[in-house]
Amino acid sequence: MKIQEVTAVPVKAPQTGPVSGHLPYGNELSRFIRTGYTSCFVKIKSDEGVVGVGESLGREVPEATAAIIEKLLKPILLGNSIYDIEVLWEKMYATMRTRGHTRGYLLEAISGVDLALWDLLGKQLDLPVHRLIGGAQSTKLKAYASSILFGKPAAVAEEASKLVEEGHRQIKLKVGMTESEDVANVKAVRDSVGYDVDLMVDANSAFNAHEAVRRGRKFERYECLWFEEPVPPDNIDGYIEVSRKLDIPIAGGESYFSRYDFRDLIAKNAVDIVMPDIGRAGGISECRKIASMASAFGKSYTPHIGLSGAGVRAATLQFACTLPRELFLTYEYYHILNRPNPLSTDVVKQPIEVFKDGYVEVPQRPGLGIELNDKVLQKYAV
Repeated sequence: MKIQEVTAVPVKAPQTGPVSGHLPYGNELSRFIRTGYTSCFVKIKSDEGVVGVGESLGREVPEATAAIIEKLLKPILLGNSIYDIEVLWEKMYATMRTRGHTRGYLLEAISGVDLALWDLLGKQLDLPVHRLIGGAQSTKLKAYASSILFGKPAAVAEEASKLVEEGHRQIKLKVGMTESEDVANVKAVRDSVGYDVDLMVDANSAFNAHEAVRRGRKFERYECLWFEEPVPPDNIDGYIEVSRKLDIPIAGGESYFSRYDFRDLIAKNAVDIVMPDIGRAGGISECRKIASMASAFGKSYTPHIGLSGAGVRAATLQFACTLPRELFLTYEYYHILNRPNPLSTDVVKQPIEVFKDGYVEVPQRPGLGIELNDKVLQKYAV
């Protein structure tokens, strides 16, 4: 069975309010970026008519991701066997490796192609992808609500209470405002939900190392499960400093790419919890390698999903359920009150995520368990 067609579909679903946390130069940039949900879906068709679907994480300008797939990666893929997934991964990565393009749009494009190939193979063999990569440890995954955005203490506490009423037992809160505002919000949420509910804080790289340590010590008073992305991803020494000085577990990795980035993050003991995004870090093929490294070094693995659409969510569920129980921590169930992401719900014929009582079910359908509604997808095409 050979690859016959490769198609990239860049999409955007505009929003009128914020969809994420801290943004450097927020006042200047908020009009231009993070103005909605964006992504790039990938379709790969075999010469027998089977179509695999993947998704590249594309936070901005998804047309750039699509161009890389169509112009650079597609010629490498056409005519090759659908079984040669790892071989094709290395060939795609090799195209620009010696030119220094080992991150960014190229890796996100490769990730989407990789996911589509796994979906195609699963559909060809009539098996869910988790059966192809080792089998499921469980048919459902513990999941946390991500995320409560910036607001006043009373508002974030009310939202946290609503999430608990919906069945959530793990909640993530964005931090990155002033110190007094951040601490007040953490306290308000903890007072609202008590200590039987896990609380995580996510800074989206808002601080330098000194400030992260200072705030982290205050967050520790409220027994936070982890402190996520305390410093920017280009400051690995800052990660190391924060990890050494705080007792609260440090999480990071959503802004890192491939096994080579995670090698440094893990081997240098910069984090306690690795958080690769399967639509950015290299797809299932690469995240398997990252998970093996994390396991060998005694780190926990919590996949990042964030603003991603149905393809990343479907692939993450298929992959995460195969992780050893001592390695996997929890799944990110993205939940922003009153701002649903139609790229994760409306573009598919069947729901990807079914949440109940703190857990998300693992789909048992062939491949990644995803079937696109092409009419709706084209509605968001850019």
